[in-house]
Amino acid sequence: MRMLLLILTFLSADFEQIKTSQLFAEPELSKGHLTYREPDYLRWEYTSPQALVWEMDGAKGNVSPQVRQIVTLILKSVSGAYLQPNDDFNVSMTDNIAELTPKRRELKQLFSKITIRINPKTGIADEVVLYEKSGDETRIRFFNAKW
Repeated sequence: MRMLLLILTFLSADFEQIKTSQLFAEPELSKGHLTYREPDYLRWEYTSPQALVWEMDGAKGNVSPQVRQIVTLILKSVSGAYLQPNDDFNVSMTDNIAELTPKRRELKQLFSKITIRINPKTGIADEVVLYEKSGDETRIRFFNAKW
């Protein structure tokens, strides 16, 4: 599985994002498309409920530092970079689910944990769930992936 993730230099996928929050009566559903190209180009495009595009190419991009941190975190989760020993998270694997527990103080303030579900047929993440300290949860499912 890791071998496939190491050679991943391009990824294009549709996504569905479900945000559950104490602030909303119902979960909030967003849909869109992402494009990743090595080493650090990412276009994250929401198509519904409203159009919005985040685009990063190295240090350049139209995103705030906070959004950059979260998008980078998701990208490293999808690409498999966080499944190897790293300074940001402790990683435990059970079957095809990786659970990441924050090590750094600034990440601990945001997240209690992150789970990554790896598709056993492709070796690529097909779901990332961000569990926030506030109790909110963001579940991102990827489909129609091309790499």
